[in-house]
Amino acid sequence: MNFIDQYRGLPRQIYILAISRAAVSMGVMFVFPFLSLLLTSRLGYTEAQAGLWIVLASVISILGTLAGGKLSDEIGRKKVYAAAMFISIVSMAFAGFFTQSRLILPFILAAYFSVNAILPTVSAMILDWTDTTNKTECFSLLYLSGNIGSALGPVIAGALFYSHMPWIFFGMSIIFLISFLLVLAKSEDPYVPKRKRTADCSAGSGTPQRGDAEELQAPHTPTRKNEEFNLLRAIFQTPSLLLFLLCLAILTLCYINLDFMLPLQFRDFFGLNAGSKYSSLIWTINGASVVFLTPVIVAHAKKQHPLFNIGIACLLYAAGFTFYAVFHELEPMLLAVLIWTSGEILVSTCAGIYISDQSPETHKGRSMSLYEFARGLGKLSGPPLLGIVITFWSYQKAWLLIVFLCLAADIVIWLLFFSQRRADRADRLQ
Repeated sequence: MNFIDQYRGLPRQIYILAISRAAVSMGVMFVFPFLSLLLTSRLGYTEAQAGLWIVLASVISILGTLAGGKLSDEIGRKKVYAAAMFISIVSMAFAGFFTQSRLILPFILAAYFSVNAILPTVSAMILDWTDTTNKTECFSLLYLSGNIGSALGPVIAGALFYSHMPWIFFGMSIIFLISFLLVLAKSEDPYVPKRKRTADCSAGSGTPQRGDAEELQAPHTPTRKNEEFNLLRAIFQTPSLLLFLLCLAILTLCYINLDFMLPLQFRDFFGLNAGSKYSSLIWTINGASVVFLTPVIVAHAKKQHPLFNIGIACLLYAAGFTFYAVFHELEPMLLAVLIWTSGEILVSTCAGIYISDQSPETHKGRSMSLYEFARGLGKLSGPPLLGIVITFWSYQKAWLLIVFLCLAADIVIWLLFFSQRRADRADRLQ
């Protein structure tokens, strides 16, 4: 089978958004994987203090995610994308002038907010152009293109971190600017915000837009306040979705320590200069692995239920992270990238699909913000928890704790999967 064929014939907008995602990911990987090193080695914070700053950044990212998802539903995808990208461009440009000062932190936090507002917005834009026959391919292409950018970003940033740090931030700003101009010039936004759709339908102005049918068929249209309440109530009244979001947060908690703890481990094992370069090498291998493995994995994974795929991903995470607890040599640490990257591919291409399948048309942006919200919770809790572990114990015990958490999440995912299979079987018998 030609695995590339599955990405042919998709809507043109998908390819534009994929190119934009590559540019954004390349810029993001200039800065964020090196944040713990910046805080400890350049700005003079301890590991515990760095963990608290990363917690704050995670809180900011959660707020950005929720704001981006809600506003993309309320006022339109493209407007939110443009505003958030503009904030990112300006923040990173100013940050480049303060790389030796703690004044850089407000600009980094502003970028965290705006970049995370972009993520659910882009995912919602993807959903606007997909259907049930190509949803997996579109999401995997977005993920694939993002990792092409992620593979290139650390190579450049790793070379600049030690001697030319301002250009990490200037470069990020330039790359974001390229993405900004591309989407503004070439992208179309078919989504019409509900407020405008309601006004148009009340005035009798034309045919309802995509997603209107469900709203117009409802005998009583809920208020916007009730819609927000209904979304939250649906989450808490659906144990499977709530448990899934919790497992996604746990998996992200484990994964984020590749950004937080692994660079510190490399610094202690190999020194600051070599450690920063090896950290960038990890992400370069990760990005290259995604490019080659995603088409193959997705071609097989799309035949399976998303929960089945994520159950396999938990096992791959546990296996890959075990290497960092057992080995101190560089080679096996690099080999582990292939293992946990395979799990990352399954999580990144299947989690959003599972969540979106549980959500109505009018809440695409907010449903995608649930995905980023769960990931944000993991990013928030991971650094302080593991910062304490490595302060009082060791890297080995920290990674063993991560492996245990992956296996615990795996048990819950398999329980959800088999419960879903029983429910589907019962529906077919009725």
